[in-house]
Amino acid sequence: MTPFMLLIGCIITLLMLARPFLYKPIAVYFPAELSSAFTSIWVLFGVIVTLPFFYDSLNPHVLINHPIALCVTAVKGIVLWLLIKYQQVLNKVSTSSSVFYAFIAMAFGTLLMNLFFGENLSPIHLSVIIALGVLGFVFMFKGDLKRLSKKDKLIFAVLVCLMTYAIVADHVSINAFGWYPHLVISTLVMLICSIIYGISKTDLKNILTNPKVIVAGFVYTFGEFVITFANVNIMPVSFVSLFNRLSAPLAMIISAKIYHEQTVKNQALFGLLAFGLSLIIIFT
Repeated sequence: MTPFMLLIGCIITLLMLARPFLYKPIAVYFPAELSSAFTSIWVLFGVIVTLPFFYDSLNPHVLINHPIALCVTAVKGIVLWLLIKYQQVLNKVSTSSSVFYAFIAMAFGTLLMNLFFGENLSPIHLSVIIALGVLGFVFMFKGDLKRLSKKDKLIFAVLVCLMTYAIVADHVSINAFGWYPHLVISTLVMLICSIIYGISKTDLKNILTNPKVIVAGFVYTFGEFVITFANVNIMPVSFVSLFNRLSAPLAMIISAKIYHEQTVKNQALFGLLAFGLSLIIIFT
């Protein structure tokens, strides 16, 4: 792994660490659907601001020549709307559970990409990512998830499936027609889902004027641009996904201290094991 890849990876980890804690108060005081709505609107703002720089990449002929990838990206927009909504439902009751599910999704996504979509990771890297997935399964029975209701555990399982799809979709579509069209189309579809569900005047006012919502939306948008660009362009999707998940160990320890989710010792154990496994990839 090159120093530049490591630098971008650390930025991704810090941005992802901020997300659950910026979204937590919104999860407590606002409906979960509002988070999907404001996220899509703020990412769309980011798209509008950057459009003059990346307009040439939105070549309709290229998109038409990749109809399957185009459909995959459109479906990712629906998946993102659901993903953010259910993450917020889980974040309201367990911040650590709302981030740790992604280790299982990362393992499933990496396996699918290596078996069927041509992402050839080395055996040691593949083994480490699968080990992180196994750690995620252990968390289901020994971590903070064990105290949650059956409904919340079902949401955890749904999030695993949704995130697995999102990881594979990034690999398929970015390889087909680039990161910017993938981001633009998925964001537009996510916004359409929010409009269909319904955005009230009060919701729109909160999206545009509530300081907590604005900060969360800005951080999410900046992070999404960095993450989407880093996929394939800087490093394999699986590596981006790994740096994405490296925020989880820190988030779990902070959750134990602030929100009293399990004990610091319990959360730190899962966090340090995940971090230790990740270091194998970073330094090999």
